[in-house]
Amino acid sequence: MDKAQIYLGEIKTQIAIAKRAFNEYVRALAASDVVSVFYHAHHFLIHATNIDKLIDVDASSFRGKFLAPFFSCQAIDLKQFRRLRNHLEHFDERLDMWVKNFSGHAFFDMNIITGAKGFPIKAFLRAMDGHIFRFHGEDYDLDALYSEVETIAGLLGIEE
Repeated sequence: MDKAQIYLGEIKTQIAIAKRAFNEYVRALAASDVVSVFYHAHHFLIHATNIDKLIDVDASSFRGKFLAPFFSCQAIDLKQFRRLRNHLEHFDERLDMWVKNFSGHAFFDMNIITGAKGFPIKAFLRAMDGHIFRFHGEDYDLDALYSEVETIAGLLGIEE
C-alpha cells in the first residue's frame, strides 16, 4: 500500500465520523435534546479538527511529502475551530476563568437559544444559537466547519 494512502485513509475516516456526528447534532437540535446537541457537536469538532491536524503540516515534513500534492494549494481553514476544540478539551481551566469573572449576571450553560439579544457575551458559557456554538464570549459557526469538511471530502473524491 502506498504510504500516502494510509494518511488519506485516516483523513477519510475522520471525514466520515465528523459528518456522522454533524448529522446526529442536527437531529438532536431538531429534537431539542440538549445533552445530545452538545455531545454530538463536541464529537464533530474533535473529528473535524483531527482532519486539520493531519493535513496542516509543512510540505517538507515526513507527512507533508505525502499530503502536499493533495492539499498544498487549497484554501482550507479549520484553525478557528481548533480554538473551540481546545476550549472544550481544557474545559476545567475555562470554567475556572468563567467562575472567577462571574458577577451574578445572567448565566447560560448548555442552552439552546434562538437569537438571544440584550445579554452580554460573557453570559454564555456554552450555548447553541442555531448552528452557532457560543462559548465563553466567542462564536463558532458549525455550518462553516461542516462546509470545510465537505470541501476536503470533495478534494478526495468522497461522495455521499
